[in-house]
Amino acid sequence: MEYSNFTIWLLIEVVSCGFIIPWCINAIIQKWRKNHRERTIKNGIADFQANLDKFDKENLNYDVLCSNKDLRKNYFQHKVQNGQFVIPFPENKKDELVKHGFLPVKLNDEEMKSEGIGDTLYTQLKELLMLNGLPKEEVEEFIAKTAVETSKKFITDIKAGNVRFNKYLYGVYEKPEQTETECTINVYESDYFTFKTTTNIYNKLKAQKNGYVKLNNYSPFLNSIGVGGFVIVNRGDGDELIWGYRGSNCQSGGYWHFSYDETYTHDDAENQDQAATLTACIKRALDEELGINRNEDKKCLPESQITIIDGGIIHTDGNDNRFEFELCSFVRVCFSEEYTFNDFIHNYRFAKDAELETRCLKLVKIAEVETFIKEEEDKGRISPESKALAMKIKCLADLKILPTDDEGFHELFPLV
Repeated sequence: MEYSNFTIWLLIEVVSCGFIIPWCINAIIQKWRKNHRERTIKNGIADFQANLDKFDKENLNYDVLCSNKDLRKNYFQHKVQNGQFVIPFPENKKDELVKHGFLPVKLNDEEMKSEGIGDTLYTQLKELLMLNGLPKEEVEEFIAKTAVETSKKFITDIKAGNVRFNKYLYGVYEKPEQTETECTINVYESDYFTFKTTTNIYNKLKAQKNGYVKLNNYSPFLNSIGVGGFVIVNRGDGDELIWGYRGSNCQSGGYWHFSYDETYTHDDAENQDQAATLTACIKRALDEELGINRNEDKKCLPESQITIIDGGIIHTDGNDNRFEFELCSFVRVCFSEEYTFNDFIHNYRFAKDAELETRCLKLVKIAEVETFIKEEEDKGRISPESKALAMKIKCLADLKILPTDDEGFHELFPLV
């Protein structure tokens, strides 16, 4: 069959106009959008970095030690040092602690004890006590007495029906080492009893020194690494932060605080054959505190939007009275037909630690978060680390460099 010139011309025009040209135009638009987004992020990060000093000066109870200024993924890593730092249970309280289910932590079927770096840290702890005016001959007794007081408090809390148990922890050894591409946190092994005992030692020093403790080394006091942060959601009317009101039974009790907050341990691994990772710790926190388990997070949690922004020391007074290290992060949870807001609420109600960690949740639009913080801070109901992180997230949103819901959706469902 022969085709006329007109027929051939018509076919070419139809194919060109109907398929090729629109495809080319769409490709050009997508390329332009990508380049525009990259320029926006590059310029926005520079502006964000310029604001960091201001944020740090405004949050006097959260001292930043390391910062992910370029918002790199997997920027923070940890390296385990050789040794354990453990203050043992007092002999006259050990049986009673064990009776109430508060047990020594075991590694390889043996009770943890100080060795290697732990011996160095114990020496440093004694030196810090002497630096703050305690006579050398009284140092050992001071530590032992505080360990007894810590034991009594645990026993009293357990008898009152509060959940208390000893657990393995990582501590921070020396200031984190930063390069442009990576921040390494050198960690040692410790336990919860040691963490609470050294915290009580610090607070006793603070009370004796009118609130001021001389510190030429903070490692003996940082026996725990907290990994906390905000969940960001969009229900169709702009991004919101999910705040949790912490119960009196946990750290930051009586405060509006992060959506999730967990301690980092060597059990935070995707599976038994892998080493612990900070991302796995965040996923565990989302599971245990909000009910977003490993099956659910595949539907709603974009991996690229799990971001640790900085790490620092929280130091507070009054009933809170904390001195501890926290890594601050944020994640986005994307709602869709696969995972709805109602699914989130349902899962939260049945989350393993929801009742233990939070009394309730509150969703606050990022655009209105400054007003919320001001109102609750006036009532003394905002934790310092959550305020610091929330204001940084708002800054990212204002600069239009906060990862978006659309970006997260396309990552989760690339063929849609």
